[in-house]
Formats: sequence, C-alpha cells, structure tokens
Amino acid sequence: MVLPFTKTGVIGGIMLGLGRALGETMAVTFVIGNMNQLNSVSVFEAANSITSALANRFAEAGEGLHQASLIYLRLVLFFITFVVLSFSKLMLAQLQEG
Repeated sequence: MVLPFTKTGVIGGIMLGLGRALGETMAVTFVIGNMNQLNSVSVFEAANSITSALANRFAEAGEGLHQASLIYLRLVLFFITFVVLSFSKLMLAQLQEG
C-alpha cells in the first residue's frame, strides 16, 4: 500500500520530532510535574527533566559548583540532542539508498 513508499518520511518525522521534544522546556515541565525528588520508580509519578531543571534553576544559581553543574547539564543535553539528530540523519540516508 502507501506505507512502504512513505517509510523514509515517517521515520524521519518521528526522529526529528523526538529531537525537537528533547529541547522543549516549559511544555515538558508542566506535563511531567516539575518535581525534583524521585519517590518511586513509576514513570507516571511527577519528575523533572534536564531542560526544566535548566530553566528553573539557572537564574538563581550562584557561582561555583551549582552554576558549573548546570552548564554541564547543558552540555549533556546538547550531546543527547546531537546523537539523536545524527542517528536520524544516518538512518534517513540509509533508507533513501535502499
């Protein structure tokens, strides 16, 4: 049917959407509850993400270890986003060849 011909576009859209979702800040913060403590291992409990931690704490961070750790979180977030988008580019290139 139609799906084999649109497989490249669908997978590319999913991967780019995932990369975009990794960078969203306030939408993720409001949806997951913005809680800094993990009380259980359930994925349905309130939590915090890297982006929401950066958005909520960077303005209040004092110089020193707190600010350095938030800058390190930015680097980790950049690396995760870079890996996801690079993987999607490689996967799209491989699907277009085949």
